[in-house]
Parts: sequence; structure tokens; C-alpha cells
Amino acid sequence: MNLVRRLILRALLRERGRALLCILSVALGVGVFLAIRLANRAAVASFEGFTRGVGQGADLVVESAAGAMDESALHTLAPLRAQAWFRPVLEGSFAQAGSREPFQILGLDLVGLGATNPDDAEPAPMADEVAVQAAQSAFYALIQDPRAVMISPALARETGLRPGDPLAGFVDGRSVTLHIRGVMPDPPNRPSTQRNLLVMDLPAAQALLHREGQLDRLELGARPGHPATRLEPSARALLPPGLVLIPPEQRAESGRTMTAAFRFNLTILSLIALAVGAYLLFQAFDGAVARRRETWATLRALGCPPRTVLGLVLLEAALLGVLGSGLGLLVGWGLAQGSVRAVSRTVDALYGASAARHAVLLPGEGALAFTLGLSACLLAAWVPARRAARVPPVQLLARGSEMRPMPWQRASLLGAALLLAGLALAFLPHLPPGVAWHAYGGAALMILGGSLATLAFLPLLGMPGLRATGWRARLALRPLLRPTGRHGLAAAALAVALGMAVGMGVMVASFEHTVLGWIGASLQADLYVSPYGALGPGSLHRIEPEMADRLAADPTVEALDRFEMTPMDLLGQPTYLACGDFGLEAPRRHLIMATGGSSAAVMERIHRNGLADPGALCSETFARRFGVALGSVVPVPMPGGTRPVTVRGIFADYGNERGSLILDRAVYLAWFHDPRVASLAVYLRPGADAETVAARWERTFPGLQVRSNGALRAQVVRIFHQTFALTYALELVGVAVAIAGLVQALLGLALQRRGELAALRALGAPANGLAAVLLLEGLGVAGAGLLGGLGLGYLLARLLVSVLNPQVFGWTLAFSMPWAYLAGLAGLTLSAAVAALLPAARWAARLPVDREAEEGA
Repeated sequence: MNLVRRLILRALLRERGRALLCILSVALGVGVFLAIRLANRAAVASFEGFTRGVGQGADLVVESAAGAMDESALHTLAPLRAQAWFRPVLEGSFAQAGSREPFQILGLDLVGLGATNPDDAEPAPMADEVAVQAAQSAFYALIQDPRAVMISPALARETGLRPGDPLAGFVDGRSVTLHIRGVMPDPPNRPSTQRNLLVMDLPAAQALLHREGQLDRLELGARPGHPATRLEPSARALLPPGLVLIPPEQRAESGRTMTAAFRFNLTILSLIALAVGAYLLFQAFDGAVARRRETWATLRALGCPPRTVLGLVLLEAALLGVLGSGLGLLVGWGLAQGSVRAVSRTVDALYGASAARHAVLLPGEGALAFTLGLSACLLAAWVPARRAARVPPVQLLARGSEMRPMPWQRASLLGAALLLAGLALAFLPHLPPGVAWHAYGGAALMILGGSLATLAFLPLLGMPGLRATGWRARLALRPLLRPTGRHGLAAAALAVALGMAVGMGVMVASFEHTVLGWIGASLQADLYVSPYGALGPGSLHRIEPEMADRLAADPTVEALDRFEMTPMDLLGQPTYLACGDFGLEAPRRHLIMATGGSSAAVMERIHRNGLADPGALCSETFARRFGVALGSVVPVPMPGGTRPVTVRGIFADYGNERGSLILDRAVYLAWFHDPRVASLAVYLRPGADAETVAARWERTFPGLQVRSNGALRAQVVRIFHQTFALTYALELVGVAVAIAGLVQALLGLALQRRGELAALRALGAPANGLAAVLLLEGLGVAGAGLLGGLGLGYLLARLLVSVLNPQVFGWTLAFSMPWAYLAGLAGLTLSAAVAALLPAARWAARLPVDREAEEGA
């Protein structure tokens, strides 16, 4: 304990700057990692809450493979009543007036709560907490009021809404006022009720949504004494055509799968800050061991075993790791509160409703982040600790031993080999869509290889020092010809951070270039109309046919296309079935076709053939997921069975990652008999002003969002940049950590060369001149990291654009180099390096010659 106090605690107090830098580095890495994990958890849990509602406790779920489910299915499955209870469910959407905040409407049979006919008096088990609340509150008033709803405890707490309060808003573009009749209790030992959830009695919900006789799903649960394992085969034997039977956990898994790639990519980016911080930590521990080499040599000479020295260094690392990780938990929780809304907005835009507002510090996530931070400290200290423990005292005491050049040639060759291996692993395998382990593995090899290959740039940038005439340039650049480990680590860390920033920047620019081209070709209408609150392809908001007819009858309207998109279960995988008026769109809209020829000719052919030879367009993502080619026949599920549809064209689409199959509207109506639409594309007569018409319609129809072509494009671009805002923030964190490592490397080199600097001062060298030497040396290291980062970033961008996006999302992107972004990033990096290195260089140039204080003896 005495050794610990003298050699660790006293040294940390003496070297407060180094200790604080280590703690902050760990805290930042742990905090960023934890914040992204917590924000992801909160946003995805909220998204899953919208898909799950309060339907918990069911053993099986019956759904329509496409379209709505008819209530007659209850009678078809009636023989199951002896062994199972039923819970019919209807879903809809509500947008609150003023805030336009989206809510999910959940219609449940609050009277029977599972009875399959009015004569069945045996109630279902109280698996639904709504029934408990209904029994305790004004139940009859609730079921008799056609606008009565129950709200979640979270909404009641945050807004102060109470039973008896009105809730004004919009349903399918119509103005409605709901009446709050109760507050649902949070279920014990289960996830809290989703905040933006409104529960209604089933008949009232059907009337409100204009969906009489329809359901979205039927939940089944085994009665006591009847094994759940026997329920599935019994239900499957009675299942009518067009319906599918799935375990309830599969619905939750479907939601998690939708966002898995997005969440995984953010987690990988958050780990970059921790990885770059590990380089910085290695420098810190390497410098600490070097400065106290006489201490370790003295212990070894006095007979202290190597394992004791090893343990002392690792104990110091563990202490810093515990302090840094503990601080990182607080930092991460704080950052998560700001990150959760950014992640939620992205989930909204890409997948559907997510109303997460706060992130909770989960014990498991906190333990994982704490363990990663502590492990990073111990791993970073392992090599310096082993060197201090194993090197003989004579070598430890040798002056200048810590300044030995590193074998940069071997390291660079190893890095080049790892780069080639990573490229081969990423690009050569041809794996099924959705499988991307080779891309992530290749990226990891490329990052490691690129960081090592960066070392070759140090001697390259040091070569001008051989012919330099000025003493400052010679002294600054010649050390780069034989770089030490400090030079190499600083350059490698900066290369990794910049490589990720460049790679993601190029990928985002390629994505933006491709999407803007797609938008320019696809969005040809003058106005686009959708209900307020509609978010993502899975939105439940719809426009009633009567409202669409009123808009179509407006004298300024030349043509109006009604577009619908509904979830579809195809071959056991979720995707989307859509429809549009191909006869109307063929001469007006030009899709970017991957195959099939002109979109106008394809749409005209599909429209002309109609029901006699049903055809469809499919997105490129759909074709990749289901192995569809031009001329393939797809069995489209519908009530009563399936209908064959021939793929007549494949088009580029970046609206969702599940893919979509688009039918002509006449065919869709004949098969599904649902005239509601998700959105409208409006073509105005010549001379009509789009903005004027949009403003007039929004006044007349306050529940509809009317956007002009230009406004919609601007909104798409805004959502696009908003989606990647968190990515840019993570990249900047990595670069900031790398710049801190560069400053630490410069200070470490100055401390190791303080005798040389003192000699130069004695020979008349001014302090400003020595500061210039140190600054130029640091900028040489920064330049090597910048060159390595640009090269590594280009290769990573190629992987992201050409491999990862097609494999994970099914999107083909046009590669585009954002030269202005790259120039700005390079300028920002060098400017930040100068700003950070200059005060450090001035301080180091005035270091006194104090070997005893330097070594901590």
C-alpha cells in the first residue's frame, strides 16, 4: 500500500495535467458510446411501443398478409374459444392540434375483451391492463361516448391532462375532439405504456376511423389449463386464406430489424471516439513509464519482481479508468438527453413514429460502457507496463532509450497488407442481401491497416529537412525521418479519426447527390398533400376519398394522383404494397429505372393491361430482397388468397429499406376495395400558383399538410441532413480526441528532449524559435495523419457506397467526391492543430532542465 501511495497517487497528483487528460479522454469515449446506446434504446423502444401498443400477453397474432382484416375472421376461428381468448385490435393515428404531435389510436374490445360473440359470458384473462382501468373508472360512460379515449400515465404527467379534458386534433385529415375519460396505469413488471397512445373502445375506433367491420390484428392467448404449444397448430388449421399467423415477439423483432442497421452504424461510429482515445491513452501511459524509468529501474535493482512493477502500472491505469469511466457515465447520460431527440427524428423519417423524449440510464448499458472504458485503459497500459517490468535496469536507465526510432518500415508494410486484406474481404464475397459481416470485418482491417500505413508519411514529410538551410526546419523535420512511437501513435490516431470523417462525408455526399437526382426525377407534381402527423412509410394516417374528391374538384387542379402504401407480408418477410394511377402518371412522372426501359412506357403498359394481365413496378430494394428480376411473377397476398403479378420494371427508390411493389390503382381497388390514400400528388392548371393554392387549402383543410414541389424538396433535404447530423457530431468528437493526442505527443516529445532544448537555449536559440521548431514538428505529424486519413477515408467511402449500402439497405448510390467538404475538413484539422499546438509549443520551449522532477524519482 505504501508503494501505491508513493508511486501512483503521488505521481498522479504531481502530473495532474496528464491524469486529467486521461480521465477526460476515457470519459469522452465512454460518454459518447453510452449516449448513443441510450438514445438508440429510447428511440427504438418508443418505435416498438407504437407497433406493439398495449397488446401484451398474447401467444399468437393473426394478421392480414396485406390490407385490412375482416371481422368475419373471428367467427371462422370461433372453434378456438375453448382453448384461447381473443383480443381484436384496430390501429389508427391522431395528430394533436397545434403541436401536430403524432399519437397512436388503439381500438380494443373493452366490453367483451376477448368474447367471440355476445353470448359468450366467459371473459378473457385480464392480460390487458386497460380492462382493469375500465372496471375502476366510469366504464359505461367510456363505452357510450363515441369519442372517449384513455391516455397514458406519461402523457398525463407531462401535459397535466386529466379525465374530462378535451383533446383536439386531426384524424385522417378531419378535425376531431376526443374526450379523455381515464388514465391507464403502468403495468407492473412490464414496460411502461407508450406515451403517445390513445385507447378507445373498438366500435368507437372503427367509427372514428371510418373502418367499420375491419381489424388490423387478432391477438390470441391460451386459457389456463391449455398449453400454448397446442394453440398454434389448431389456429393454423382454421386460418382463412390471406391471413398469417405470427408469434407476437416476431412483431417486436420486425421493428428491431428495421432499425438494426441504423443503430449498429451509430454504435460503430461511437466506438471510434473510444478507439481514438485508446491511442491517446497509450501515448499517455507510454510517456508516464518513460518519464519514471529511473523509478522502475531502481525498484528492479532492489529486487522488486517484474510482476510487481507490471501490477503498479496497471493499477494506475485501472484507477484512471475507473475515474474516467465513472465520469463518462454522467457525461453519457447527459449527452443522451440531447441525442435521443435527434435519433427519434431519424427513426421518424426512416421508419415510422417514435416519440422518445428522454433516455434512461439502464444498468446493463452503463455496465457495458464502464467495462469498455476500463478495458481501454488497461489495454493501452499493457505494453508500456510490460516494457517497464521486463526491460533490465541498465536499459531503463540508459539516457535516450525512450527516444529510439520505431520500426516504421515493417509497420507500414504490415498496414498495407492489412489494407489489401480488408479490401479483399469487403469486396470479393458475394453474399445474400442483408448479410454485411464481411463489410464490417473488412472495414475493421482497413482502419487498422490504414493507421499503420500512415507511418510511411512521417519520413516522407521529414525529407525536406535534409536539404533545408534554416536551423528551425532542420531541427523540426529531421526527427520525422526516424519517427518514435509518439510520432507514430499521434499520426495513426489522427488518420483513424479523419478516415472515418472522410469516409462518412463522401458517403453522405454520394447519398445526397443520388437522392437529389432521384427527387428531381420522381417529384414532378406541383403540390403534395398528406395528413398531418404522417411520418415514414409505415404511417397509419390516411386521406378519406371524399376529401380527395373535393381537392380534385378544385378549379385549379388539372390532375390528382392518389397514392397508397400499406404493409405486406410476402414470403414471410415484411415489405410494402403501394399503388398509384399509372395512366395519369405515365406522361407526367419519370422514374429512374434500373431495368425495364422507359418508366412512361412501363406504366402505360401496366395501366393498359389492367386486370387482364396484372403488372407492377418494384423498387430496387424489393428486387434485391426477394430475388426478383424483370418478368418475375410475384404472388401478392390479399383477402381470400393470392394473385400473381408480373414485374414489368425495376426502379431506383430511397424511400424505405424494405422495398415496395407498386400496382396500378385500378387493380388495387378491384382487389382490396379500400379507396383511402396515404398521400396525393396534385398537378395544377397552367397559370395557377402552387404556393397560393397550398395556403388556401391549408386554411380550408387544417388537418392536411399541403406542400409545394419546392417546399417538399427543401423538407426532404432538411430531413436528410438532420438524419446525418449525429454522424457529423460523432466524427468531430473523434477528430477532437485525435488533436488532443497530437498535443500530448508534442508535450511528451518536448519533455524527452528538454535537455536538447536547454542546450539550444544556451547556444542562443530564442524561445520563439524553439517553439517554432516544436510547432513545425507537430504539424508534420498532423500532416502525416491528414494524408493517411484522406487515403483511408477514400477507401472506406468506396466500401460504404459500393458494398455496405447495397447489402444492408439495398440502395445503389452514385459515387460523388465532395471536394469542398474535404478541403474544409483538411483546413479545419490543420487550423485546430495549430491552435492546439502553439500554446503547447511555447510552454515546452521554456521547460527548465529538471531531470529529477521529470522522472518522478
